[in-house]
Amino acid sequence: MARISRRPKLSLTHEEIKYLEKLSHSRSEPASLVQRAKIVLLSFEGINDTEISRQLNVAYNTVRSRIQRVLDFGVIKGLKDKTGAGRPRTITDESRVWLIKVACMKPKDFGYPHEIWTQRLLTKYVKENCIKEGHPELSKISQGTISKILNASNIKPHKTRYYAAKVDPDFDEKARKVLGTYKEVKKLKKEFKKTHMKFLE
Repeated sequence: MARISRRPKLSLTHEEIKYLEKLSHSRSEPASLVQRAKIVLLSFEGINDTEISRQLNVAYNTVRSRIQRVLDFGVIKGLKDKTGAGRPRTITDESRVWLIKVACMKPKDFGYPHEIWTQRLLTKYVKENCIKEGHPELSKISQGTISKILNASNIKPHKTRYYAAKVDPDFDEKARKVLGTYKEVKKLKKEFKKTHMKFLE
């Protein structure tokens, strides 16, 4: 049974309809934006939220909130994400160092029966302990992001040869210096590329 909406009906200008129709058929715009245009157009045509959700295979709440946003802010602004939405959290060097330090130790050191880390187990430990260790930005980190951080440092926790019997007491400071060096190299590469391109012009 369709849910009854109490919000006002969408009212669009001729220009807005043309813009939405063009956007809904676009192959160059982001898929999320194309989908939002379709949601708004279907709602304008009188299709209820439940049916829109079914037709486009989108969550009902997503349909409802997107239409309400267009009602509140207009078509152009209403199709965009809220300010800050989707912006990735910045992972500090300190948090990267802590993550690498954990990956270089054995799960047994943290009370697990496992001899080596799996990506899932490492991610679970990081998420469960990052806040109390002072690294809250890691609370929603994905396995993929952890893998990228470790690969950038050439750390592979599933390889036992990477484990040391004793963690270097100066590990944190040394790791910060290494990360700092990587950043400096990237910066120099960018500057060189800019200078080189200007020279070619």
